Amino acid sequence: MARLSTGQMQEETQELLDEYNELYNWEYNDMCDFIEEHGEENFRDNYETYHRLVEDYGQGVVDEFMEDYDIENFEDMYQGQYESGAEFAEQICQDCGYISNNIPHWIVIDWERTWEANLRHDYIEIGEGHIFSAN
Repeated sequence: MARLSTGQMQEETQELLDEYNELYNWEYNDMCDFIEEHGEENFRDNYETYHRLVEDYGQGVVDEFMEDYDIENFEDMYQGQYESGAEFAEQICQDCGYISNNIPHWIVIDWERTWEANLRHDYIEIGEGHIFSAN
């Protein structure tokens, strides 16, 4: 992919590239890659958020999220990282108070089926176990 030159960008974008490089020492190549993928307007409006989210959650999950959703909704939709949908199903049931400590040890709950039959319609799994609310 051909790299954008700063001469091909709007002046406002060029100024922001210089500012981010000077203030935060962010790499021009990384910022130009973002611009090529997501556009100048998205860079100007969201790159600071994008950079912070990449540092906190990893580039893969943030990039995959951005394929279908607005980056501004990332943290509102984010539910956490789990080993599986079944683990998330168990955790959400505990958090909502549906599971008590008084359940006998011999009762078996099928958390995978709970995830597959019900919860996966209201939540999205991105990357390696990152769960987001779809509502």
